[in-house]
Amino acid sequence: MNDTNLMQQALGLPPPWTVTTARFDAEAHRLDIEIDFAPGSRFACPSCGAADCPAYDTERMTWRHLNFFQHQAYLNARVPRVRCEKCGVKKIAAPWARPDSGFTCCSRPW
Repeated sequence: MNDTNLMQQALGLPPPWTVTTARFDAEAHRLDIEIDFAPGSRFACPSCGAADCPAYDTERMTWRHLNFFQHQAYLNARVPRVRCEKCGVKKIAAPWARPDSGFTCCSRPW
């Protein structure tokens, strides 16, 4: 099992989310886990629940995870807004960033 498969299983990410890379920097005491989705992936509308909405655009975001032993751990992902025929363009909630999940959003570079 490689490191991305291990992280994918440990985080329990549902499709279409996938861990693409995991970078460990022992000197900086930091683990960065990159999460993405395949081009053409579809998501449910966060407002009305309509399935099969295409991604409209994305925003790169970072969340602080629990420490990996004594190292800080971060989840980095492109989070899409979807285009719903009924509701218009809406930002989805990443499955690991739901309310009371314990994750802290720490940056929005855009």
